Amino acid sequence: MPHYACMIQEGQMAHRKQEDLARGLRRIGQETFGDDPVETEIAWVVLKQGYAWTAGEPSTSSIVVRSVPVGLPLPEREAFMRRVCDLWEQETGCSIQEIVVTAWDGPLPL
Repeated sequence: MPHYACMIQEGQMAHRKQEDLARGLRRIGQETFGDDPVETEIAWVVLKQGYAWTAGEPSTSSIVVRSVPVGLPLPEREAFMRRVCDLWEQETGCSIQEIVVTAWDGPLPL
């Protein structure tokens, strides 16, 4: 089963746009890996304001981790991660420095 884990900041745009982001992640998974959107799980971890910092300031970053087929070739892996970054930038208005995407081989260790 496809699985995403998304860490976002309370009160930030990603927090307010969860439904749109989830829809986009399901679409990307379907187009990239042939996922059934209904079977795709998305776990949201919302960090309370003041609980995450970057460079001594409250963080505005999001982290997205996705399970991918073991041994996914680098060009396909990079294309998938780029699409997730593009989605986040388009939906939230964040900069590329505010999104971290990881393509994890095999099931996520949750």
